Amino acid sequence: MNSDTDLAALTCEIDRLHRECLSLIMATTNASHRPTASYAPFAHMDGKFYILVSGLAIHGENLKAQQELDILLIEDESKTRNIYARLRLNYRGTATAVQKDSAEHGRAIALLTERAGKTVSLLDTLDDFTMYRLTPTRGTLVQGFGKAFVFDPADLAGGVVQLNEKNIGDYR
Repeated sequence: MNSDTDLAALTCEIDRLHRECLSLIMATTNASHRPTASYAPFAHMDGKFYILVSGLAIHGENLKAQQELDILLIEDESKTRNIYARLRLNYRGTATAVQKDSAEHGRAIALLTERAGKTVSLLDTLDDFTMYRLTPTRGTLVQGFGKAFVFDPADLAGGVVQLNEKNIGDYR
């Protein structure tokens, strides 16, 4: 990263995607490592994502079997100038169930309700729905051609690396 200004601009883009995207796309796998792509509305709180999903859904089953997942936030197609260069933010992360009667659960439900509406309160009363905390462990922001950056979501100021032909293998 070249300067504090560059870091501020990246942070601004990351924050914007966290605000503007109401749902995230997730890639999960089952116990046999069979992949599934899905989505869920989310709340972003304390650097983590919170989703409320049914255990009857494939992604709900997968999150119980395998904690590792990939998260994607992506700019709306109608806002992009070039469909190949959409602004996007990927996170590798882990999923952990949040205890229903905890303060963390209450805060996450309140934020999710604010973002996704009153359906959240209804779903939270159903026995098959579980709140998951998705903790990002590595982030990649792609701003367009030749503009991809890898970072530690827990310590953005600790270093952002711009990907190029020489270092991309180190981050796969």
